Amino acid sequence: MKHDELIHSVHYQEVDPGRRWIKDLDVAIDSNGPLDAGHTLTPNVVRTAGGYRIYYNAIGPERPRPETTGYILSAFSTDAKTWQKEEGVRMDAGGEGTGNCIWGPDVIPLADGSYRMYFEGRIQGSDGPVKSVIGSARSPDGIDWRQEPGIRLEADDTSYGAPRCLYIAPDSGAGDGRYRLYASDFTDHCIVSAVSDDGLLFELEPGVRVAREKVLEGYEVYAPEVLRLGDGSYRMYYAGWVAAPEVPAGSQYHGRVFSAVSADGLQWLKDPDICIDNGGKWDRAKASEPCVIDLPDGRFRMFYEACDYEGRWRIATATSEQP
Repeated sequence: MKHDELIHSVHYQEVDPGRRWIKDLDVAIDSNGPLDAGHTLTPNVVRTAGGYRIYYNAIGPERPRPETTGYILSAFSTDAKTWQKEEGVRMDAGGEGTGNCIWGPDVIPLADGSYRMYFEGRIQGSDGPVKSVIGSARSPDGIDWRQEPGIRLEADDTSYGAPRCLYIAPDSGAGDGRYRLYASDFTDHCIVSAVSDDGLLFELEPGVRVAREKVLEGYEVYAPEVLRLGDGSYRMYYAGWVAAPEVPAGSQYHGRVFSAVSADGLQWLKDPDICIDNGGKWDRAKASEPCVIDLPDGRFRMFYEACDYEGRWRIATATSEQP
């Protein structure tokens, strides 16, 4: 696959999905199976032969190892509406940089027809506390995954997670093209980016892509879903959390999905309104971790993790208005 084709194959939309979304009535993935009854989180949806595949973090009573606290599962759909969970675990924790939990998958196709998954893992930091890092895995078919050696993004005093990797235009002397990895900086509570010539060795770019500024994102901004658009500009959807002591279950926060736009993928201008507000049947407490795909009828569907007031996490969806 040529680089121009790769640019258009993932995290790309010819038309801007925009800011107006209508929540769908049912959830896409419920937390009701032996491998995901504990929770379903961090959706990532990719096109594949015959339909769509969603990758997500989960935990359940039939976990592969007693010490595991999170792994990656998948489900398949022909229409991006009705999903059939696939058997087995796509990626378990326990490898380099993953500790006992991995989540936040982001899957991209590679030029040779295989796939790479970026994910967030946790390791023991040099100063004692556990920190998050970004690792990767390879698969020939999107089902059978093997972790790649090394860590893609880490720092001694910083936790990185919730990755999204885009192909970007070739840079001078950089061969056929480059990769830009957007990630959440959980230490400084912002969204940052890093670039790579090979998708493995990343160098952090100067500055902050998105910082905490709004009252409703006073606790955290993170989990960027970044789309390159047909006119060369970018649209980002991201999660913003704020303290909410009234939440009766789980962590005391409200989560919402916001958006921003950029001409170059580096300087971002936040939109003033909320894309997905909390307060619905599935997301009364939190709406977070967005992922967007296009539909055959010209609309778009956003997948996001939803938490109710009982502390139960599912993967819900919202659909854009008619084009």
